[in-house]
Amino acid sequence: MNTYYPTTSVQRGMWPTWPLKTFFTILFFGPIIAPLFQATGLPFIADTGALAHNVLSLYICPTPAKSYYLFAFPMAVCVRCWAATIGLWGGWFLFQHVTHRQHLSKSGHFFYQAIQTFLSWHWILRLSITLLPFLLWVLEITLWRTAPLTVLLFNGIQAGLMAGLFFCSIWPGLHIRKPTVQ
Repeated sequence: MNTYYPTTSVQRGMWPTWPLKTFFTILFFGPIIAPLFQATGLPFIADTGALAHNVLSLYICPTPAKSYYLFAFPMAVCVRCWAATIGLWGGWFLFQHVTHRQHLSKSGHFFYQAIQTFLSWHWILRLSITLLPFLLWVLEITLWRTAPLTVLLFNGIQAGLMAGLFFCSIWPGLHIRKPTVQ
């Protein structure tokens, strides 16, 4: 009698990456979809967009008045918060590029060395370094209330990039996962 053991694409001690990618995708598209839903003017859809805007701007975003407008409706979060989601994806792609390209270590690329140094630190030190760009948010909100949207965009991207690198570095098994050949 043969025993059948089903195989999975996720090895022991490794988490699947779809929850992380889903989370990043919702954070990226959610603030954009809210004003698009409001712009439809349809009863249930427009109300859903308004609800998403109200919830996100009340509980998530510290400065919802500083947001981009799509079809005459403000995005659900400010430019800084939405830019952080761009940075999250940037951190994901940078992490994937550097950790799956072993040939970069021989050529001495700066990004490869920087990411490998970051990964070698204890997670508490990585978290502390990751929080530094977010302290700029506090300074910006309290001391520079009239900051232009481009400054908010840049500040959000750099904070999100560090957060993306941190989340990728603590995701179980992500840094040792080998690329699949299709």
